[in-house]
Amino acid sequence: MTETLHATAVAIAVDADGPLAGVLILGGSGSGKSALALSLIETCPHQRTALVADDVVLVEAIGGRLLARAPPAIAGLIEVRGFGPVKARTIASVPLALAVDLEAPTERVPALERFVAAATGESIAIYPFVWAGVEATAPHRLRRMMATILGGQNPQRTQDRDPVQD
Repeated sequence: MTETLHATAVAIAVDADGPLAGVLILGGSGSGKSALALSLIETCPHQRTALVADDVVLVEAIGGRLLARAPPAIAGLIEVRGFGPVKARTIASVPLALAVDLEAPTERVPALERFVAAATGESIAIYPFVWAGVEATAPHRLRRMMATILGGQNPQRTQDRDPVQD
């Protein structure tokens, strides 16, 4: 079963030849979803990060994972606010590894939350993500988050726990 979301999906390259991993960017209209996606694509040091879908993302569970793709009518296009849709480096679909919410309240180390696809019940980790005011570092921070998750770091971020309390 496919779920339609108001979101943006990007396939992120964290190295020169490894698999691409998907991020689902959530937020309301004008929150910066498309701008963050374009920034990720244009600043990729490997020239491999690609748009999956902008503004409307189709999400379905396949083999226990959430897969993102674009509706055919908007595939390959990303909105540049104040200009309109433009073509971008694109990939047809990507397994989602994490989601970020541009409008969620942020803490230094937030509690682990899950984005659950209503249609399937499958889930991925979701993190609040500061975009406004720190746009220049956003693609680097998100690429580092993805590399850390793909590298197997505990999603509970144990490095921030007080060892005396554990």
